[in-house]
Amino acid sequence: MIITFSILQVNCLLDQFEKNFENVKQNLLKLPEAEKHLVVLPELWTSGFTENLDQADTANREIISRLQLIAQKKNLLIAGSYIIEGDEGFFNQLVIVSPEGQIATYNKNNLFPHLNEFTNFKPGNNLSILHIWNLKIGMAICYDLRFPEIFRSYAYNNVEICVLPAQWPQKRINHFNVLLHARAIENQTIMVSANICGNINKTEFGGNSSIIDHLGVIQTNFENHQGFSSSQIDINNVYKWRYEFPVLENIHNQSSKEIQNFYVDE
Repeated sequence: MIITFSILQVNCLLDQFEKNFENVKQNLLKLPEAEKHLVVLPELWTSGFTENLDQADTANREIISRLQLIAQKKNLLIAGSYIIEGDEGFFNQLVIVSPEGQIATYNKNNLFPHLNEFTNFKPGNNLSILHIWNLKIGMAICYDLRFPEIFRSYAYNNVEICVLPAQWPQKRINHFNVLLHARAIENQTIMVSANICGNINKTEFGGNSSIIDHLGVIQTNFENHQGFSSSQIDINNVYKWRYEFPVLENIHNQSSKEIQNFYVDE
């Protein structure tokens, strides 16, 4: 089964919802036609880390509805993160829309302390897997990438693809690239990540959005410019590699082992 993956890398304008949407819309409309097409947009691409939470929630709900129309027109599965208000407060929420409507959500579990995300957002408590096309798509957002147990849990549940919208700064972009590779290789999972590029206020973002296959091979990568890129991957190759090199079969064996402690200093 062939899946087409696309990543959109854009510069986000703080609180400029309509301009950000129009920028992304123009790129989405240029994407190639495909029977099964997954698109990943960056973290909080409509707004940036704004303090205007009520405005963001209202604007984002309208934008998500408009994205659904584009998904319908282009036959796309579109993943991106947004400020959304829930029963307990505001969340940094990954939303996936299809031609049929909104079908999956994930609230960012690990909020980034350096941006004081805890001030505005509630952390999510659960992981999310989308079951579609007879495969599984796991969801995570930006800082989650530093927590390998998330992706190990997805691998334990036989996830083939993980999507990761991000706002990762240039000064730590080498971490971003290395960690994406590690998650792909150790979990034999396709990693699809879209990052912001350019500047928001005084922060320079690192771009380097990428599609990395189950072997850790880069299928496509941006440096630090706006645009989109697409790549096709045969999911059957994921299954073949997992069969030939069955690392994931040992996940439970390792996690369930007892630990011996040796004490020298009392």
